[in-house]
Amino acid sequence: KSCATLKSIPKIFLHKDFSMMIPTTFASVLTSQDATNSRKESSSSKLLQEKLSHYLDMVEVAIARQISVQSEAFFKAMSFHEKLHEYLNSTLVKTQQLLLKTQQIRSAIVTCSLRVVQLHRERMNSADLLTKLHLMVTVHQTQPTIQLLLSTNEYAGSLDLIRTTQDVLQQELNGIQCFRHLGCQLTEMERVIGQMMKQEMEDCFRIEINRPMSDGHMCSQPHRVTAVTLGLLRLGHFDFIDSYREEIESSVKRIIKDIVCDAVNQHCDVIMEHETLAAKMRMLDFKSWVEMLDCVFDALIVFVRRMKTFIELVSEVGLASVERGDTYRSSRRKHKVEPRVVDVSTNHVEYDDSNNLFIGESMDDLASYEDELVATAAHCYVTEDDQQSSQSSEQNEAETTSNCSEETISSEDFEKLSKVLRSTLCWVVGFQHDRCVKILLAKGKDNSLDKLKSSEFLVLAKSVKRYTNEADALIATSCGDNGINGPLGGAIQSQASRFISRFHDERKNKLSLILDNEVWKQAEVPPELSLLLQNLVDGKLSSSENEVTRSEDPTSSKSCELLVLDGRRFAVVGTVLMLMKMVSEYCRCCDDLPMSATDLVHRLRDLLTFFNSRTCQLVLGAGALQLVGLKTITTKHLSLASQCLELVLYCLPSIRTHFESQLMKVHHVNDDHMKHKAVLRHFDHVTRIYQEHIMEIENKLLAIVENVVTRNIKKWEVKAPVPSSTMRNICKQICKFHETIRVLLPEKQTKGILIRLNKEFKRQIHDSLTQWNIRNDGGPQHGLVAADLKYYELSIKGLPGIENVELLLQTVWDA
Repeated sequence: KSCATLKSIPKIFLHKDFSMMIPTTFASVLTSQDATNSRKESSSSKLLQEKLSHYLDMVEVAIARQISVQSEAFFKAMSFHEKLHEYLNSTLVKTQQLLLKTQQIRSAIVTCSLRVVQLHRERMNSADLLTKLHLMVTVHQTQPTIQLLLSTNEYAGSLDLIRTTQDVLQQELNGIQCFRHLGCQLTEMERVIGQMMKQEMEDCFRIEINRPMSDGHMCSQPHRVTAVTLGLLRLGHFDFIDSYREEIESSVKRIIKDIVCDAVNQHCDVIMEHETLAAKMRMLDFKSWVEMLDCVFDALIVFVRRMKTFIELVSEVGLASVERGDTYRSSRRKHKVEPRVVDVSTNHVEYDDSNNLFIGESMDDLASYEDELVATAAHCYVTEDDQQSSQSSEQNEAETTSNCSEETISSEDFEKLSKVLRSTLCWVVGFQHDRCVKILLAKGKDNSLDKLKSSEFLVLAKSVKRYTNEADALIATSCGDNGINGPLGGAIQSQASRFISRFHDERKNKLSLILDNEVWKQAEVPPELSLLLQNLVDGKLSSSENEVTRSEDPTSSKSCELLVLDGRRFAVVGTVLMLMKMVSEYCRCCDDLPMSATDLVHRLRDLLTFFNSRTCQLVLGAGALQLVGLKTITTKHLSLASQCLELVLYCLPSIRTHFESQLMKVHHVNDDHMKHKAVLRHFDHVTRIYQEHIMEIENKLLAIVENVVTRNIKKWEVKAPVPSSTMRNICKQICKFHETIRVLLPEKQTKGILIRLNKEFKRQIHDSLTQWNIRNDGGPQHGLVAADLKYYELSIKGLPGIENVELLLQTVWDA
C-alpha cells in the first residue's frame, strides 16, 4: 500500500538533482497535474498547494513508517555516532599533545643537528669551490708553463700538459666562461708544437748527417733527438724519418762530390776549366782513382753508421714508449662522452626527503649560502650572447674531442715505426750503391776499366767487396743477413765477367806457350811454390800470400828436386808448377769475386782440360818430338807426365772444397742450394778424364816394357847354360825399367805396373811352353825352365818395394 501511494507522486520530485532553482524544474512543478484531476483544478494555486501538501504528507507518512520499521538500527547507529565523536575528541587532544612534544624536540635537538648538517654542507661546498679555484689558477698558468717547457726542449712534457689541461677543461671545468676559448687555443698550440718538432727533428737530422766525417758516427745530440722523437711519437707520427730522403740524397751527393774534387785537385796538374768533374776524374791514374774510391767508400760507411746510430736511438725511444705505455693522439672517431658537469650546489651527502614525515619544506630552506651566491652570480653575469658563445665553444670542443682519441702506443705501432726505420736504412745503402755505380760508369766511359791488369782489377774488386760487406753487415738486422742486392754488385759483376774472360785467356795462352816449349825434364821446386801448393792442399790459401812473400827472401831454403805434399812426393816438370800457380790465382780470384765463382769454375775446368789434352798430345801423341826436338818419348817422359797429372788430381779435392765454400755462400744468398752441386760436377769430369789419362800412360809404360819382354821371349831357347842369356836380358830390362819409374812414380803405382808386367810375362812363358810341349814332369827341359824362372823370381824380388809380392810363377805350368 505504501509503495502504491508513493507511486502516485510525480517522479520529478524523486530525482536526486531535484532543485526549484532550475527554471525548467520550477516550470514543470507549477504546470504539472495528476492525470485524474481536471485541467481547471491544476490551474488553481490553492489546489496546487493542497496537492503538494498531500505529497509531503505521504512522504512523511512513508518515512515515519520506515523509521518505525528500522527504529532499532537507527538508535543503534546514533549511539555509535556519539561514541565515535568522543573517540575523535580524545584523539585530537592526544595529537595536539604529540605535536607539542615534537615542537619541543625540534627546538631542543633537531634544529642543532640540522645546523650541523648545514655547516658540513657549507664546508664541503667551500672545499669544492677552493679546489676549483686552485684548479683554475693552475689551468691559467698552463700557457706560460708550456712556453717554459718548450724553451728546454721538453716537447713531450708540453704535449702531456696540453692534453691534461684539455681533459681538465672537459671534465672538471666545463662551463666556466673564462676558459671557453682555452680548449681551441690549446689545440692550436699542439698543432704548432707539432710543426716545431718536425722542424727541430729535421734540423737535428741535418746536423747529424752533415757533420765532418772525422767526427765519427756517434750522435752528437742524443738528448735533443730523444726529446723530439718522444714528442713526435706522442702526436702519433711514426713515419717522420721517411720524409728526410731528399736531405739524405743531397748529403750523399755532396760527400762524393767533395772527395772527388779533392782527389782531382790533388793529383791533376793539368788545368781543365771547361771539363766536367767526371772528365777530370778520368784523368786520374788507377792508383789515385782507387784511393779516391776507398775514401768515398770510407765516408759512405761512416754515413751509414751515423744513420744506423740515429735510427737505433729513435727505435730505443719508441721501445721505451711502448714499455711505459705512453699514449698518442689518434684521429680515429670515438663515442662522444658526455662531460661531467660539476654543479657546486650539488651536495656530497644526499638525504631522501620524500620518506621523512617531519622534514619537508623546512629542509629546502637549509640551502647553503655558497649555493645561493653561485646561482645568483651565474644568473646575473651570464648574458644571452655569452650563453650562445659558450654553447658554440663547448660544441666545437666536443666535436674536436670526438674526432681525436687517446690511444696507447702498442707493439703494432712500434712495429710500424721499426719498419719505416729499417726500410729507410736499406734505402740509404741502395742509394749509395746507385751513386757508386755512377762513379764506375764515369770512370769506364773511356774503357779504362776494361784495360785493367789482373792485379789492378782485383784491387778494385777487393775495395768494392770491402764496402759492400761492411754495408751489408751494418744493415743485416734491417734487410736480413744477406743484405741488399744493390746495383753496385751488378755493375762490378758485369765488369768482373769481362775481367775473368780476359784473365782466363791470358793464362790459357801462357799455359799453351809453356807447354809448347816444355822439354819434359824433371824440374826443381822453388820453396815458395812448394809452400803455395801445401797451403792450397791444406785450405789455407788466404794466408799463403804473405808466407810466399816471406819465402821469396834470397836467404831462404834452396829449391828441392821433389815436391812434397803431406809426405807424398811428386817428380814434376815446370809446366805443371806454373799450372798450379795459375790454379791458386783462380782460387784467390774466387775469394775476391765470390759472385763470379760459377764462371771461374767453368774457366778453371777449361784450363785443366786444356792442360790434360795438350799433355796427351805432346807425350802420348809424341807432339813434343816436333815442337822441342825430342828424339823419342821415353818411360821417364811418360812417368813425369803421369806425376804431373797425379799432382793435379791430388790437389783437385782441395780446389773443389775451396770453390764449394764460395758457391754455397753465393747460392745461399740466392736461395738456390742445388745449383752449386751442378757446378761442382765439372770437377768430377776433370777427375775422370785425368784418371783415364793416367791409366793410358800406365798402359803405355806397360806396353813399352812388354814389347821388350816379347822380343826376348821369342829369342828364348831352353838349353844350357842357365840362366839363359835371354832371361838375363829380360831381367836386366825389367830392372832398368823399374829403376827409371821408381824414382818418379809412387811405390804403389810402380808395384801395380810390375804386377801387371809379371802377369803378361807368365802368359807369354806359358804360351811358349805350350808351343814347345814342355811339361812339368821333372825332365831336363823342365829343370832348365825352372832354373830360368827361379832366376827371374830372384831378380824381380830383389827390386826395392817388390820383396813381398807373390809372383806365382808355378801358374805357367797350368793347362
